[in-house]
Amino acid sequence: MFKKTTDTKADILKVALQLFLQKGYKNVSYQDIVKKTGLSKGAIYHYFTSKEDLLASVFTFLLSTTGQPDTEGLENRVKDIESFRKVFIRTKTEQIKGFTELTGDPSIKFNKVLFFLEAINESEELKKVIRELMQTEIEFLKRCFLSLKNHGQLPQGKDAVVLAENLYWILQGKETLMLFMPDEIIAGSFIKMYHKTVKDFFKNL
Repeated sequence: MFKKTTDTKADILKVALQLFLQKGYKNVSYQDIVKKTGLSKGAIYHYFTSKEDLLASVFTFLLSTTGQPDTEGLENRVKDIESFRKVFIRTKTEQIKGFTELTGDPSIKFNKVLFFLEAINESEELKKVIRELMQTEIEFLKRCFLSLKNHGQLPQGKDAVVLAENLYWILQGKETLMLFMPDEIIAGSFIKMYHKTVKDFFKNL
């Protein structure tokens, strides 16, 4: 049985996330969550009014727990390309670590990709959460590139904002390709991809 903590709401969210990833959103019932948590259905309804409400809460919890980019003092931390790379890789490493700790699985499986796609299609609230996450990630990169520009580390005439957006979408494309590969992807494979992509991006400026 799932090991309970003193935070009942967090327990429910962790169980729901793991079940959604294992079985898919549509195939998970409240009874599944009741059985896994050892709580009553009423206890779960106390925190979540519907399955869609639970789904949106799972994503919000996931994003808040796995770590948002740390933007404090970026102007002093990102002074050249090497310091940018270190800040960026550290951020991604922390996010992946938080995700794998929540899911209890260091690999990224195809069923996880299907769950995310299915979930986003199911909930308008979730689409809003995803859009906000995208903007947060892009804003983080923008501030990094603006800091590079202020320190004279970008080629003349290069737009820091455009470069940040370009790198974000390049990374999104590479992440998507990796997730749709037939084999399981170990979390460390993403870190290697981030290292190479950032290196190639600046080399081609």
